[in-house]
Amino acid sequence: MPDPYFRRLAVIAMNQVFSVRSRWVVLSYLVISLTALALRLLDLGSFANEDEVQYWFHRSDVFLRAIQSGDFAATAITTHPGVTTMWCGSVGILLRDTLFDTGLLKEETFSTILTLMRLPVALINSLGVLLGYALLRRMFPPLLAALAAFLWATDPFVVAFDRILHVDGLTGTFATLSILAAGVYWNHSPRLAWLVLSGACAALAILSKSPGVVVLPVVVLLALAAPGKPRLRPLVLWGAVGVLTVMLVWPAVWADPSRVFEVLRVGVEVEGSSPHVQGNFFLGREMDEPDLRFYPVVLVLRTTPLTLVGLLLLPFAMVFEGHGERGARGTGPGQGMGSRDVALLAGFVILFVLAMSFFPKKLNRYLVPVFPAVDILATAGLMGVMLRSCKAATSGQETTNRVIAHIVSRYWSLMVGGMALFALFNAAWYHPYGIAAFNQLLGGHRTGVQTFLVGAGEGLEQVARWLNQQPDITGVVTMSTMVRPLHPYLRPGAYARGSDEGTLPERTGYVVVYLRNVLTGPPSPPFDQFYGQAVPLHIVSIHGVDYAWIYQVPPPVAHSLPPSARFGDGEAIRLWGYEVDPSALRSSGVLTLTAQWQALAPIASDYTLFVHVFNDQGQRVGHIDTLPGGAPSPTHAWEPGRFLTRHYPIPVQAGMPAGTIWIALGLYRPDDGTRLPLHSPPPPGAPDDGANALFLEPIHLQ
Repeated sequence: MPDPYFRRLAVIAMNQVFSVRSRWVVLSYLVISLTALALRLLDLGSFANEDEVQYWFHRSDVFLRAIQSGDFAATAITTHPGVTTMWCGSVGILLRDTLFDTGLLKEETFSTILTLMRLPVALINSLGVLLGYALLRRMFPPLLAALAAFLWATDPFVVAFDRILHVDGLTGTFATLSILAAGVYWNHSPRLAWLVLSGACAALAILSKSPGVVVLPVVVLLALAAPGKPRLRPLVLWGAVGVLTVMLVWPAVWADPSRVFEVLRVGVEVEGSSPHVQGNFFLGREMDEPDLRFYPVVLVLRTTPLTLVGLLLLPFAMVFEGHGERGARGTGPGQGMGSRDVALLAGFVILFVLAMSFFPKKLNRYLVPVFPAVDILATAGLMGVMLRSCKAATSGQETTNRVIAHIVSRYWSLMVGGMALFALFNAAWYHPYGIAAFNQLLGGHRTGVQTFLVGAGEGLEQVARWLNQQPDITGVVTMSTMVRPLHPYLRPGAYARGSDEGTLPERTGYVVVYLRNVLTGPPSPPFDQFYGQAVPLHIVSIHGVDYAWIYQVPPPVAHSLPPSARFGDGEAIRLWGYEVDPSALRSSGVLTLTAQWQALAPIASDYTLFVHVFNDQGQRVGHIDTLPGGAPSPTHAWEPGRFLTRHYPIPVQAGMPAGTIWIALGLYRPDDGTRLPLHSPPPPGAPDDGANALFLEPIHLQ
């Protein structure tokens, strides 16, 4: 039996599950579109990216006002150039204003505003996946196209940036659509619509972010390598469509071309040639300019397990013939996942990675635009190897070919369905923190944190949620190493700020330290006094990695104590400070002690506090035994890291003469009277109160 027979049989077995004439085509479009929309729209206002709050909200507002006022030259705002992002932000602003002005929305929370600002981006990127699927069906066998689009729709790294007001997700969507449409035109169906779509999307990719210019040489090489087809005329038309798109979408190009040129020049010569202003981190150490290994490592670690396996299998996958939609309609067989299609997508990925590698400013999100192509290539690897298996299965006796083909088709369906379910589960697992997604086969999130500079605001909404539950939050200041993504989520009356002076301002109640700010070493003052030095009151974790530490700042007291003022070992309780008020001693015979406690770890037992008062002859003249936290708060209920301030009135012997008063205190087990170990020795001249008693500074009565 000739070899092409088996190849055709394998493809038929695959395509009969997903034939263009079957009802499953409509279902595939529905499933892919709903999946893409759900992952990009659900919890859209969950957390804010630092760049959104710091830059893109304001830039979008400036862009919109420039359009509305007719000052088109003023639409040249940033070097990215970020034009599509600002258009999306402008639409979000108009949508927000319309909904609130008409009364359809009444509660103007930050989460609602963030959702509306992001909505146009999320919708465009979701529609991009659906349009990409339509293009994939014209290039590849239907089942391969469906799985490729589904992996694109569920890639957590892609989803993360497809749903925020930023540039990388839009660049990836438009660049991928341009490459796919060009592939359809030059490799499969030379229709004008595909050429126009490719040129327009190439322009939109460049207008989103300047590295989108990599699409240009890829398409030019594709056109020049196309056998037996006109080359110059389609390229000229393709370029003309791109130029026209730029002129229509970015008014500054024709309103003030010199300003546009200057903005782009600064982006390439100044910003692109300089390291990241906040420093960088790679392979476990601080590195302002990561070397050429950076983006290959990003490419590997940011894949999903399924995508990584597919990429590894791609070199071994068989190039096979298949029937796209054109073939199914009787216009002739289209190429399957052939070498030209692989070369087109792989060439884009390789060229983009190389181009980005030679710039000193590197972040792992800069590689987001290639990941849709990576997902498609991985699908080709997975499906190609499965086709090879089909060929092996059908190479037996001719009389069994039909039975084997039937079995293979069922097996194929189960395999593809299993891969799709795995991709969906993986995306749901990381949602809404797809920005924290790293390949689980290579250590997952923990490996990513040890390799790259991570943390752009994710998790800070959880910090704000916890802070909002604190009864004193509106009466104190919260200091944070990352303020902008935190402050908008705090409830009215609460306030967060950073520290430019390196000191804590008055009324500071809480300190928040964020992961990004400690990857390269201890945080700057005053945060270094807390991180690694104090017990956090609350920790926010994302997929097993601590992202934010919340510390309570001890209220000011008259006397602060050293760390040695600590009782117990495993269940350590620290006395941070105290005040003594002897004003009522002679009038009512009461000495008031104010103590400030903190549990350094969870406490399983309840302890009793003793306070002994001695005169200068060493005689005990007053004492109390009480719960250190008062009746509502036994020690087992103390929250580690939480400061507890309590007042203790101590009856003292009447008629106290002038002289020195000593106060000793400690904790003991009420069942047997055993005192908790103390890590602070008594001062010289102190009376004898037995072991494990903490003496405070003596008081001199006049």
